[in-house]
This record gives sequence, C-alpha cells and structure tokens, in this order.
Amino acid sequence: MTATVTSTTEGHARLGFACHWTDPRQTSWSGTPWNLRLALDEVAQVQDVEVGLSDLERQVARLASVRRTAAGWTSPWRHAPTTRAVVARRLRRAADRADIDVLLQIQDLGVTDVPFAVLQDLSYALLLDLYGPGGVPHFRALGRHRIDALRRRQDQVYEHAAMLLPMSRWLADSLVAHGVGAERVRVVNPGVNVPVALDAPVPVRRQGPVRRLLFVGRDFDTKAGPQVVAAFEHLRAHGDVPVTLTVAGPSTWPLRSAPPDGVEFLGRVPFDQVGRLMDSHDLFVMPSLMEGFGIAFVEALLRGLPCVARDACAMPEILGADGGRLVRSQDPVDLADEIVRALQDDGLYEACAQAVDRRRRHYTWHRAATQVVDVADEVRARRG
Repeated sequence: MTATVTSTTEGHARLGFACHWTDPRQTSWSGTPWNLRLALDEVAQVQDVEVGLSDLERQVARLASVRRTAAGWTSPWRHAPTTRAVVARRLRRAADRADIDVLLQIQDLGVTDVPFAVLQDLSYALLLDLYGPGGVPHFRALGRHRIDALRRRQDQVYEHAAMLLPMSRWLADSLVAHGVGAERVRVVNPGVNVPVALDAPVPVRRQGPVRRLLFVGRDFDTKAGPQVVAAFEHLRAHGDVPVTLTVAGPSTWPLRSAPPDGVEFLGRVPFDQVGRLMDSHDLFVMPSLMEGFGIAFVEALLRGLPCVARDACAMPEILGADGGRLVRSQDPVDLADEIVRALQDDGLYEACAQAVDRRRRHYTWHRAATQVVDVADEVRARRG
C-alpha cells in the first residue's frame, strides 16, 4: 500500500488533465478531481484540457433532458447523447492542441489520438451485472436503452485507453473479467476530502451511557438510509444500550414520517464539518446498496471510527479485517445486530485505532498523484 514519492517534476511525462467539471469545480465528484488536480501540480507538469459546456449550453441540455422519477423531477443531462458527443469532440480537439505526452481523463470522456488514461470508480458493465438495466442506483432516470448505449460507448473508450486507473481492486477485477488486459489496469486509491493530520489523536469512544451512531450521505436511499433509521428504531425498542443517531447529507428529511426520537437531522454539512462529526461519534453506519469506492468510510477510519458497511462493492476491501463489520441483507434487524456486535467489540476498536497511522499515510492525494505520474511515465516509455 505504499508508493514511491516523486520529489521533482523534471523528467516526467507532460500530463494533460481533463474533467467535465461542475460549478464550482471544488464540488465535482465529491471533490475528487479538484484535490487530485492540486496534488498533481506538486509532482508533474500539468496542463488543463478544457471540455466543459458553457452556461447557456448547460441550461439547454438540462431542460432537454428533464425526466420524472419516483423521487421527483431530475435531469440526467450529463449522460445525454448530445452532451457526451459535445464533450468527446472538444476533448479530442483540445488534446490535439495541448503540449502533452499523456492525457488523464476523470471518468470516460472520449477517445483521443494522444495516449490517455482513465480514472474511474465504476463501470456500466459492472453495474449492469449487479443490478440489471433500468434498476441501477444513481441512474434511475435512464432507461434500458440509454444504459446499454452508455456501456457500449464506455467500452470503446476503455478499448482505446493506454491505461485504466480504477479506484478499487473490486473495479479492477471487474475490468479484467470483462476483457481488459491486466497489463493496462493500475489501482489508484483516492485520497480523502476531509483531511486529518498524521499525528492527530484518535478520540476516545464509547464513553458514557449512550452510544452515538452516525450516517452521512446525500443520496439517502442508495446509501441505505431507510435501513439505518429502521435499525436504529429497532435498537431503541429492543436494545440493551441507549443509542442516538445523527443523519447528515440530504437537504431535507428524506422520509415521510418525522425523525424518530433520538435522531438528530443536520441536513447538508460542509466538508470541513464532517471530520468533527466523525470525531464525536462511536460508530459510522452506512451499508450502501451501491458504492463505487466509499471515501466516507476512509475518512471515518482515518479517525479511528469503526464502520458498519455492506458486504458488497469496494466496501469489504476498504474496511479490511480491522475497520468494522459487514451486513449482507437489507433487513433492519440484521443491521441492528451488526451494530450491536461492533459496539461491543473491544478488539475492533483497538485494531481500528492501531491501523490509523497506516491508513493516514496511504490515503493521501500526494500518493495518488505520484501513482498517476508513474503511470504516465510508463505510458510514455511504451510509446517510445
């Protein structure tokens, strides 16, 4: 889990950086491209390759892609054929004009003549394997035809990529299983968006008569928020130890009934407050139904906060043997049982605290940027 540290930008491949940014850029993909871009400046010569739509183009694309779902009106305009085509054309033209050796794409944007690598946490083929067309979390507004089209387009980008940089071993294994040569796959774990100092002490947990549970996730349904709330109510009714639950992320309370007694709903919480929340709770509970990587788990573990996650996607590899417990069903009672087991496991809390230093040193954007530069150097060397 270690990487060689690059101390200078001299001698390394000239790297292009392409991302279809949101506005403001810091919010794109939960901060992942923004933080990686900043870290790359420390270890490489980086040139931005702009591919985004103008404000007017975005507004037109949003209106043209409006759909109604069970959760209300939405606009998956970023996945619309017109948007994808425009971004791909601009990517190719901008990459041709740029003075770069290798282009790093944040997610699959298109095919370029310049050798390119793609950083990604999910693939459509993997999602279709897991959930089937029309039922993929995060893409409920897209029908079967559109999801299949996105998969075919993504496969074409992957076929032409010099290297694929999945953020997890779970995705890496899936790419290889779907025909990508292992020699073109390099796992690049992300850093965290809520930093913590290497020497920051691990808070003392499970003090006092009440155990404090924490859920943080904007997409309440996909992150299994309803199961968490139901498990909490079961614990309040049948558990031996008093518990509270803090829910952060959704802009409004997401369930039809009011927050149960013992639940504190905080709504949206800025990144710089999430760390303090994690430091003041005893267990992080977020058994997501679908999780491309799960940086929130890493942010908790870097603070010595054990987690309860789902035995699916990249969550088992993130938690490992010393990060928490995994639930296998969507039954709230099963989740409640895992919560109790975690809260009562002294060995888990000790092991999680002891692993903090190792995790803090690995999950940094500097390490991720260094790996990206190493990949770019490898691609350049292959091309001669």
